[in-house]
Amino acid sequence: MPAAGKSTIGVVLAKRSRRRFVDTDLLLQERAGRPLQQILSEEGIEAFRRLEEQCVLSLDCRQTVVATGGSVVYSSRAVGHLARGGVLVYLHVPVEELVARIPDMDTRGMVRRPGQSFEDLYAERLPLYRRAADVEVDCSGMSPVETVAAVERALSKATLGRRLELEP
Repeated sequence: MPAAGKSTIGVVLAKRSRRRFVDTDLLLQERAGRPLQQILSEEGIEAFRRLEEQCVLSLDCRQTVVATGGSVVYSSRAVGHLARGGVLVYLHVPVEELVARIPDMDTRGMVRRPGQSFEDLYAERLPLYRRAADVEVDCSGMSPVETVAAVERALSKATLGRRLELEP
């Protein structure tokens, strides 16, 4: 979801793990030469999602921390591509906390249908995030430092579990 901390946490995780960092929202803006909200306004939701999907599919996700736009979960191809590259982490933040973090919903560059409330968008996406994620980290009330530590713990457990599954 927007304002969950994907980019903030992703940058720190990438530095701490000596991996590359890619923010697909920034990459999409760079490739399109326009802000996200302008792309949405001029081309519409479906065109935006296609551009976002193309952007994600073009990435080499190996050894990379990727912060995606919140709408990437609508593309099974993009989610599958990300999953083949590593562990998918969902940063769970309660809807009330997200609303408090976003000062102006109308200029955020958020992919939602006209008239759709943020709360409805949250309810729509929550099951998609949970289905896509290998790991869910509850970030309720956490600072960025606390969130990074929680994600590192969760990733440590997840990667240990994967190694154990692979061993005979």
